[in-house]
Amino acid sequence: MAYGFSRRGQVSVTVRASVRIDRPPEDVASVLLDADKAVLWTTALEKFEILARPPGLVGSRARLHYRQGARRYVMEDELLQAEPNRRYVSRVTGDAIEAHVETILTPINGATRVDVRWAGSGKPLLLRLLLPFMRRSIARQAQKDLVKLKALVESEWRGKDRGQGSADGQAEPIEAE
Repeated sequence: MAYGFSRRGQVSVTVRASVRIDRPPEDVASVLLDADKAVLWTTALEKFEILARPPGLVGSRARLHYRQGARRYVMEDELLQAEPNRRYVSRVTGDAIEAHVETILTPINGATRVDVRWAGSGKPLLLRLLLPFMRRSIARQAQKDLVKLKALVESEWRGKDRGQGSADGQAEPIEAE
């Protein structure tokens, strides 16, 4: 298990997830950075609201609106580092959690390995205590989201590769493996 301490001495939890997507990094990045598509692959995300600069540019900020059951909450995402089509590092903050999220896109034989590292800590005392016990649940959800991203990216490009798509010009969706 990955536990550590943040700069403020709080317990920090680290979660890692990865997936292989059968598309090159630039295709993966185009979907990953599309604000309208974020709600299609990110669990509980209802709206991705751009606040400053377009996604993918250092300094870009977005407000992420989530809903889990009857509970709604908002997080802010700021892009701290970017190597286009290669690596992105964000700080995600909200009332309850602060996290750094690193996403690495590694080309492998025409495909891309996507590795996500989420390192965060709770702000309220109760969440600081519970977050280490929630680590596996967070990791499972991160993996599920990457599988949804894989299905979205691969379906997005399937019709385009053959020069065809559905009647509206979009590639037909597929089920995740």
